[in-house]
Amino acid sequence: MHSALDGIRSRIFLALLVAGASAGCSLHPVQQEVTGVKTPDLVQFIRCETRLAIQDKAIELLKKERPPNPAMIDELTQRRTWPWDPALRARMNTNERAIYDKYIQTGIAFDFSFDITEDNAGSGAADPVKFITNGTAGAGLSASGDFKRENLRHFVVSETAKDLLENPKLGFEQPDGHAECPSDYRLSNFAYPISGNIGIGELISTFFDLNEVRTLTVDKATSNVFVDTLTFTTTVSGGITPHVFVSPVGNRWGLAAPATLMASGQRIDAHKLIVGLSLDNTKRIAGPSVAAAAIVPGRYGRSALQRSDIRSNAEQSALDAVSQARLDAYLDRAFR
Repeated sequence: MHSALDGIRSRIFLALLVAGASAGCSLHPVQQEVTGVKTPDLVQFIRCETRLAIQDKAIELLKKERPPNPAMIDELTQRRTWPWDPALRARMNTNERAIYDKYIQTGIAFDFSFDITEDNAGSGAADPVKFITNGTAGAGLSASGDFKRENLRHFVVSETAKDLLENPKLGFEQPDGHAECPSDYRLSNFAYPISGNIGIGELISTFFDLNEVRTLTVDKATSNVFVDTLTFTTTVSGGITPHVFVSPVGNRWGLAAPATLMASGQRIDAHKLIVGLSLDNTKRIAGPSVAAAAIVPGRYGRSALQRSDIRSNAEQSALDAVSQARLDAYLDRAFR
């Protein structure tokens, strides 16, 4: 009778052990569990970083003009981190308007992908007969479990430089009720970079500089495009293998030899952001890009994830560029 009860207790003990090992495994893993930032806030951070980068680059270009316009430079510098006035162009001189008109309708597309995998395992082994007989006989029991969860979240956000610069709702609400993108809104996060400052400033500066040297002509059918793909992968793993010794008292259940327990877990976060930039080209007629229409599947080669109310050729060209970049990456892997 005691042997039967002890065997049942052993199995229950092992089952609880394995269940405990799986406790850290999320049913629906999401990036905010490790970054501490909800997805809408994360997008807000990156859009704010992009606004600041455009503001800084615009001020830099105006300072290079000869002769410079100190009044305009001071006005823009004071409004840095805040939305810029939609009537700003009316106060610019001819040279400043040329720079403004060249870049203000630049299309910007953000393609986000969060691929998260959690793998938790637990196992245990015990010998209740050996425990009772103090080693003269034995009958081993073991239990194990492997728990794996994966979540892939993919979405696209697009707008124009004008949207970013003039949007009064972009940013974080201040005591006076207005929204602002403070320059120190988010520091770099080396464990999970996507949730911090990711270096958009260098990307924007490079795009502007390349177009100041010569006009980019990657997508000749619509406008001039530039794409950057940022991939951040973080793997966290750990395990524990304790040994338990419990001496038996009389004929009662106990551990005369070590019981082996093991628990392990691993989480892999692959966060990818594709940023597409496209200069406005008003001389072109609206329509699908030649490159995308020829290669990307679907009507006109357009992603079903993009919003329906695209407001300019440049915005659509930036969206086509990130779709093409994603397809190119897939083909590279497939034929490698």
